[in-house]
Amino acid sequence: MSFYWLIYGMWTAGAVQYSRSAFHRNNRIAFGLAAIVTALFVGLRYQVGGDWGAYQGIYSNIYFQPLGPALKLSDPGYAALNWLFGQMDVGIWAVNLVCGTMFMIGVGRLASRQPAPWLAIVVAVPYLVIVVAMGYTRQAAAIGVICFALADASERSLRTMVICVAVATLFHKTAILMLPVMIAPVATRKPLVGLIGCVFFVLLFLLFLRDTSTNLVTSYAQSNYDSQGAAIRIAMNVLAASVLLLLRDRMGFTPYQRGFWTYAALLAFVSVPALLSLSASSGVDRLSLFLIPMQLVALSRLPDAWARTAATKAVMTLGVIAYSFAIQFVWLNYATNAVAWLPYDNFVLPTQDEFTRVAE
Repeated sequence: MSFYWLIYGMWTAGAVQYSRSAFHRNNRIAFGLAAIVTALFVGLRYQVGGDWGAYQGIYSNIYFQPLGPALKLSDPGYAALNWLFGQMDVGIWAVNLVCGTMFMIGVGRLASRQPAPWLAIVVAVPYLVIVVAMGYTRQAAAIGVICFALADASERSLRTMVICVAVATLFHKTAILMLPVMIAPVATRKPLVGLIGCVFFVLLFLLFLRDTSTNLVTSYAQSNYDSQGAAIRIAMNVLAASVLLLLRDRMGFTPYQRGFWTYAALLAFVSVPALLSLSASSGVDRLSLFLIPMQLVALSRLPDAWARTAATKAVMTLGVIAYSFAIQFVWLNYATNAVAWLPYDNFVLPTQDEFTRVAE
């Protein structure tokens, strides 16, 4: 458990140290090094995460397949990575490292565009990094690509957004559902551009989901499986959405950012009745994972948006840090499936079993 707190402490120290500093060269270097450490922490994990066995099974199945059949065994981008490293006989750690790096590049880029980049990652660590990135490898890679696009998104970057959504969809098909949300702020001002975006959405849907849409509906909307913790994840999104909607005029958003995050916040509220009304929470939960980056955006901007004085800003910053601390403490100590994350083992560091053998 101590490794998780070391990662949290590293980013918290940066949030305190640089809370009043400009994002100057030394700050950026330290931020980049911390991001690399976090990517290695996520990517080099060993037998950590609730779906570790399932991902190991995907790697093992693809290992013996030619490329064509292998691409049909999972999302194409993720399957291609497994096939490539399987052919090299490297192991699943290489797949995890690439996906973890994709995740951290995107989340780090989005955080770096916030007024308090270190604080943004502090908000992300307890859940987006530890639970999502280390538990949902494919979706984490997709979220990273989406975050990369959102970092500098504007009305002029529609092509970049479409490309990023297409890449994200290669790793998790549900990423395609973010494209309408990303297009919406543009469509309200430029209907023709919005129409073009809708055409791209249809093309991507036909390309990636035409043959699997029925299976997705069965898996996510009609199954009896409920994602553990879905209500908590959605509640965290709703809290961030409330902060964002109340203070969006004071958060320094560009017109596009203001529109996108407003739509994302509204989706967070819509997910509540959706969770209560659908027979399975899994589908709503998986889609709501793409809204979690809203938490790091809204809560990291809260001190600047709320505070009128430097002292008040410092108190608000500590409040956000304390909130993130509480989330991590409660999850690690009381979450039902946290046992799959404990203890933290790594392909580089000695594992728990090796420590046991040495002691004997």
